Amino acid sequence: MSDPAAGAARPQWPSLQIAGSLTEEYGAGVEPHTPLPSERILAERFGVQRPTVRVALEYLAQQGLIYRRERQGWFVSPPRLEYDPLGPRVPRERLHIELVTTDPAGQPAPPQPGLRFAALRKYYFDGRLVVAAHTYLRADMREALTDAELTAPLRDSFAMASQRCGVELTHNRISVTAAVIGPELAPVLEVTARQPVLDVTRLHYSHDDLVGADLEHWRSDVVTLTFEDSRNQRLAD
Repeated sequence: MSDPAAGAARPQWPSLQIAGSLTEEYGAGVEPHTPLPSERILAERFGVQRPTVRVALEYLAQQGLIYRRERQGWFVSPPRLEYDPLGPRVPRERLHIELVTTDPAGQPAPPQPGLRFAALRKYYFDGRLVVAAHTYLRADMREALTDAELTAPLRDSFAMASQRCGVELTHNRISVTAAVIGPELAPVLEVTARQPVLDVTRLHYSHDDLVGADLEHWRSDVVTLTFEDSRNQRLAD
């Protein structure tokens, strides 16, 4: 872990003091997934109440330095995963997709009329759950896919549906918004409600027609989204 308060003059609140001490203790050289002491033990060690310890731990978790397993405690995080939504495909051996539901009951409404809910999916990269995604498709494209085919990577699902329906996918529009996860999706992402996330909206177009959308909820504590702009390279070529 790197120092979360490095280079910044901050009030020395007890929670920040605890965060700094834990960063030094569980910093560079400590193996990922190493357990931290329990919140009770940390509270006794630092002479504070458990809510103060929880604030420190949640602060470190928001920095991506530690993570929590339900009923097991806190652990040192591996390095963040770096992912480019516009870049090359993720190798299949690094990606695992689980289909949570294809039932639209209780799912968010389509981002625009004319789209149908297709699936809520969980994505694992290198064995780590990093994103839950609601997928929506034009009605004929949804009907062209089986539930089993919805466990394929996103690009493959859209490619199969568009080919069967004679749709030419021309471009995407992607937006990223900082948000907090709601109680309905917290269990899917295996986090507690109101944890910070990155909401990525990915709209799929065939020329001027919107034919699909993905509402993605990325765990901001485990991933860094990196967008590589290759326009300068294309101009140089």
